[in-house]
Amino acid sequence: MIKIIKMPFKKLFFYIIGAFTLLIPAFYNGYPLVYSDTGSYIINGMELTIPKDRPIMYGLFVRLFSFNFSLWPVIFAQSLIVFYILWRISKLAVPSISKRFFLISMALFSWFTGLGWYTSQLMPDIFTSVTLCLLVLLLFRKKYNLYENILFAVLLLFSINTHFSNYLIAIATIAILFLITRSTIIPQANKEVSFRLPLLVAILGIFIGSMTNFCIGNSFKLSQNSHVFLMGKMLDSGVLKSFLDDNCATKKYELCDCKDSLPETSRMLLWDSNSPLQKKGDWKNSEDSYNQILLDIATSPKHAFLFLYNAAFSSVTQLFQNEVGSGIVSNWYNDPTSPPYQTVSKYFPFELNQYKQSRQNTNLWDQNLDLTLINFVTFLLLIAATITLLTQFFLSKKRLQYATETQIIFTSLLIGIVVNAIVTASLANIYDRLQARVSWALIFCLFLLLAHYKTRILNTILKK
Repeated sequence: MIKIIKMPFKKLFFYIIGAFTLLIPAFYNGYPLVYSDTGSYIINGMELTIPKDRPIMYGLFVRLFSFNFSLWPVIFAQSLIVFYILWRISKLAVPSISKRFFLISMALFSWFTGLGWYTSQLMPDIFTSVTLCLLVLLLFRKKYNLYENILFAVLLLFSINTHFSNYLIAIATIAILFLITRSTIIPQANKEVSFRLPLLVAILGIFIGSMTNFCIGNSFKLSQNSHVFLMGKMLDSGVLKSFLDDNCATKKYELCDCKDSLPETSRMLLWDSNSPLQKKGDWKNSEDSYNQILLDIATSPKHAFLFLYNAAFSSVTQLFQNEVGSGIVSNWYNDPTSPPYQTVSKYFPFELNQYKQSRQNTNLWDQNLDLTLINFVTFLLLIAATITLLTQFFLSKKRLQYATETQIIFTSLLIGIVVNAIVTASLANIYDRLQARVSWALIFCLFLLLAHYKTRILNTILKK
């Protein structure tokens, strides 16, 4: 009876220690890491307003776990989720993996890869990787009891709604993996996995996102201003200028008047007060005119081809953008006018001194964040992981010696990493933050591979 009572506490202690392990970068910083968008997430959550450029779900997460008092519980909650999911994935791939080995490995991962640096951020980026891992767990739903499957499903419903890109990444990953499991690439996969539950939850996630927007903002639209971001992408790719040059002589689009003085980048289009977006209708009022241009671009063979051509090369380029901590090293966060500073000051004044004295804002001893060494190590690990996985797994029949679960995990994460690059580069921007949020999963696959070999070696020694 005593053993039965103690077991839950041992597991809970393991998960708590693991969660703190993934927060090493935050403790080193002296405060949860912030990004330029952090302020928007806090405001939308605390004031219950639908963002014009992102889902509100992560803002609600901040509101719930901050307890209207501190932002530390927010990153602890997301760290607990991440650690739990990674542990379950690891146990699925290597059932005999030890907790001690896993904890030590996660401590190293937390510091030397993007894992800890994204888990420690007040941003939803880490949940893209969580989405991919949860899809895998739900594929093997028969291995888990009802309550575990419900927990995985609920976490996936949340994770998929933290960022617009997660919808497309999840659906595309499921579709590609479905085709692979129906081939002979992974023997027995068709018998081992079931796509019904992950696909159902992914679709339900989209519905939940729409219902959340309706309950808070009286609108079923998932993205209130997708037309603006797509137009920004057309601007960055050069497609917009080419299209206007070809068509403004016969059609009077709203942007024709400024086709020779378009903003240089999408950021200027979206945020510069002198941009045509701000001068001619703002975000909401530009919807009809922008959608007409986007529709005509999509139905124009020349410009649709130009977009796809640009998207293809942008996607490959995105795969190489893996700088850890991109966007978090800046003196701007110490400026009282910056959104992170303002929101911490307004909603969590008790922590304002902590925020100002963090390394991110150059602490009292003039110490700041320097991720040069960490990025160098991450770069080497990514190269090692890529070479090892290609030679020992993806391009070799040696993969057949691994269990179906391991083959599915590696394949799913690789597909997710590639799909993430395609989705973000094609529809958003080529930017390290958007790729580094998932690229650490490649190193995680290397870790699972090493854990597998470690187990085989130990078993061989024990048999002798």
